[in-house]
Amino acid sequence: MKKSVFVLALGTLCAATASANFYVQGDLGYSKLKFEDVSKSKFSPSLAVGYKFDDFRLALDYSHYGKLTHTEQESATIPNTGGGSQTVSGPEKYSLKVTSWGLSALYDFNFGTEIKPYVGMRLSQNHFKSTLDFKAPGYSEYRSTKVHKLGYGFLAGAQYALVKNVSLNAGIEYNRLGKIDGVKVNQYGAKVGLRYDF
Repeated sequence: MKKSVFVLALGTLCAATASANFYVQGDLGYSKLKFEDVSKSKFSPSLAVGYKFDDFRLALDYSHYGKLTHTEQESATIPNTGGGSQTVSGPEKYSLKVTSWGLSALYDFNFGTEIKPYVGMRLSQNHFKSTLDFKAPGYSEYRSTKVHKLGYGFLAGAQYALVKNVSLNAGIEYNRLGKIDGVKVNQYGAKVGLRYDF
């Protein structure tokens, strides 16, 4: 009896999922992070779960935008043990790692072909982890900071139906990820991936 109930419940769940227009999508991309006048391009994976209403879609995604690093020569004034101060110089390494949770609203243009262009907007909660490591003769300084910022972005691309329930995705994106240390952080990307419709 319990086995029959379990099989019935599982069948009902599968049927409900199949008729609910849910989908999952995985993308691999080339992402460029820009922080002030420093930029770095990185490999960027993302995973999304979405729901389709005719030509309109909502999707929740997790994206990893990579790590930006920059090193330059800096100086600092430090106190002497016997009084007074001195200026020391050395390399200062700054790193910034960004991950993001996003909610996107997308519209598919249906031209009656297997290729469907789309456009969309994205709101995001972005997680920044930054470190600053300064080393000079007789002096060193290290700081680590974690902050969360709201952001927004725009998406465009096209999907091509490969086989039933499986589509190839190709798209571009721009995201304003927020400000850290008073400086705007932007992301530009291009990606390809697969979407599976339940």
